[in-house]
Amino acid sequence: MAEFGNLNLEEMAGEDNRLSTAGGGNNFLDQFVPMPDVKPGQSGSVSIRILPPQKGGRLFQYNRVHTMNGRKVHCPRPLANGKWDRQVACPICDYYSGLWRQADKLDKAGHGAEADKLKDEARDIKPVERYYYNAIVRSLTLDGETKTNVGPRILSVGKILHKMIIRAIVGDDNDADSKLGNITDLKNGYDFVIRKEVTPGEGFPKYDRSAFARSTSVTGDPAEIKAWVEALHDLTKLRNPKDLDVLEKELAIHRGLIADENEGFNTEEFDAKWKQAASDEVNELMEATPGGVAVPADIPAETSEATAASTTTETPEAPAEDLNIEDDDFLAQLDEINK
Repeated sequence: MAEFGNLNLEEMAGEDNRLSTAGGGNNFLDQFVPMPDVKPGQSGSVSIRILPPQKGGRLFQYNRVHTMNGRKVHCPRPLANGKWDRQVACPICDYYSGLWRQADKLDKAGHGAEADKLKDEARDIKPVERYYYNAIVRSLTLDGETKTNVGPRILSVGKILHKMIIRAIVGDDNDADSKLGNITDLKNGYDFVIRKEVTPGEGFPKYDRSAFARSTSVTGDPAEIKAWVEALHDLTKLRNPKDLDVLEKELAIHRGLIADENEGFNTEEFDAKWKQAASDEVNELMEATPGGVAVPADIPAETSEATAASTTTETPEAPAEDLNIEDDDFLAQLDEINK
């Protein structure tokens, strides 16, 4: 007689842990400040407060990222004395620069179309600067509930917003009122309102209307501040430069010199394998039939396909038990792959 079993609470706890990790859910992305989701012709904003650096640490972490073969590849060149250190080898950066030099020569020689192709390739792999800060989101709606002072979250910005932040701290020679000083001061700091706009007909957002508040404010109450300082993200972990051999391999894949082992399921190889298997099966059948499969002489050449089909012997259908065994084997293989 069938009976219900007991709920395995330990198994459920393990599943909850799986769903809470970067591999099982969106936990990693939930660590970042969410930027407004706006459509062309719309704008949106998010108000944040940049937190002071951890004692002995830096206010922000820099990074440069190439996009190659559908992957984000962190550039190994560090930021030294205000410049990206060219003394550190990066074959992707060198290839990128070479594309522009070659395109310039083609332009001067009157080969504009060829030059444009190289420029497009260069833009696709261009190193993009990213800067990471610890920040508090002043207002955030989560699961239908609006919460205040959410964080710490990681603020990930490009060069334009990073420049705004730095200029607010040190000032701009062309704008005497731009210097705010220590924007992260817990008692007299400044909130930062990031405004995102997408102009119709343009595929990229603009942030040039973002601005710091003109009046100071406290960051949070003592209990909030204590919790935030203990939960600051280690921003250095967000930069993960690759070794030279990895970078060269990515470039070789991009150039079509070697296959991409990480591209996933290869449909061409799969189709070729099973087409060959089907062909081998037919050949085995032909070899097992003395003289091959002969067409009776009394069937005229113009005989219809339907008539000819009716004269052939159909292959017996596999018993249902055999089909079940095949299904079980297939499911077992899938289970091994998932493991």
